[in-house]
Amino acid sequence: MAFEEIKSVNISNYYGEEIIMDIPAIEGGKPTRTKYLPYGHHYITDDDVKSVVDVLKGEWLTTGPEVPAFERELSEYIGSPYVRAVSSGTSALICGVGACGIGEGDEVITTPLSFAGTTNAILFWRAKPVFADININTLNIDPEKVERAINSKTRGLLILHYGGHPASMDEITDICERKNLHLVEDCAHALGATYKGNMAGTFGDAGCFSTHPVKHIATGEGGFLTLRDEEKARWVSLFRNQGIDTETLERHASTSVHRYEITELGYNFRMSDIQAVLGRSQLRRHRENLKIRRFLAGLYDEKLKDIAEVSIPKREGYVEDAYHLYPIMVNLEMLKVDRDQIIRAMRAEGIGATLHYPAIHTLAWHSKHLGYKHGDMPNCEMACERLITLPLFPQMTESDIDDVVGALEKIFIYYKR
Repeated sequence: MAFEEIKSVNISNYYGEEIIMDIPAIEGGKPTRTKYLPYGHHYITDDDVKSVVDVLKGEWLTTGPEVPAFERELSEYIGSPYVRAVSSGTSALICGVGACGIGEGDEVITTPLSFAGTTNAILFWRAKPVFADININTLNIDPEKVERAINSKTRGLLILHYGGHPASMDEITDICERKNLHLVEDCAHALGATYKGNMAGTFGDAGCFSTHPVKHIATGEGGFLTLRDEEKARWVSLFRNQGIDTETLERHASTSVHRYEITELGYNFRMSDIQAVLGRSQLRRHRENLKIRRFLAGLYDEKLKDIAEVSIPKREGYVEDAYHLYPIMVNLEMLKVDRDQIIRAMRAEGIGATLHYPAIHTLAWHSKHLGYKHGDMPNCEMACERLITLPLFPQMTESDIDDVVGALEKIFIYYKR
């Protein structure tokens, strides 16, 4: 029989009993799925499409009434006095750091386990990112490590709620209050997450959210900030709109205001009305979609709990996770291959497992220009060698979860030491 025709092999267990073992697709076996299951996916309904078409047929494609309407609805939903919509999650982070007045010569402590946009927002203002290692159990920044990293140049702290699980906000806000530091929350994963009953994005000077297609609500590209301070909100309104002191909609409606002044250096970080109306439509379903994400995560928890090769990050009882991601860590000591081979094997099974994220301080540019090296953040580096993100999005079913878990079991058995 040719190798490619072999789909399973017979092996014996500890007691000498014969077991039929499926061969992973990457080794020539039959894939678990014929239709690829991505790690995340946007969820667009007919109502979403209609709302966008209505705007396309209307008077305003951008700088119109949909953006402020979206901001008002987000403000009410999250419980933040001010919301400003922008062009991306990275734009939100840049605005959040800038609104705090952070600039050249300042240092901002941040996590090495995030998308590079978190660190790049600090670099945008010519400030210096200083990494503090993570808590290996929660994958969020470790407050004890933050405390040790503070010096006379430290002006702020930029934290991520990794995967949608809120960071240790009691300890973090205490540090910021004692040390007089600004706090910016990267909430790209965390719309709807709560810490002791309070929404992520309501603890710091700014909360920065993403509306990228795989996030909780999708606007194509986009993001927004929550802010507690009116002056910071005013500054963001200027900065996102080239520093112009009036809005286009305001000038259009006025019989006396046709000119504008530029009072700040700014950029075009605006969100369009097309994006905003899609966000408004998606926001109406967010609570229900969050319930689905939590239900699916619970299925993963139950079905993975007895698989020795898998560890699940710790979830504190006083948080409500938003489950943008469902991360696991692989116990490599039990396997003959590394994590990357497990991801490749999962993809061969038709399942879009992936990594969130490579450690920022080990990326080529950041390592070269920030002076970090392997070994500087041992917890983060250990996690990044073992982490796998499993598919999680509201359209998934229990059958999809069973496919993911079954594929993992097949792969773990084949590569077991």
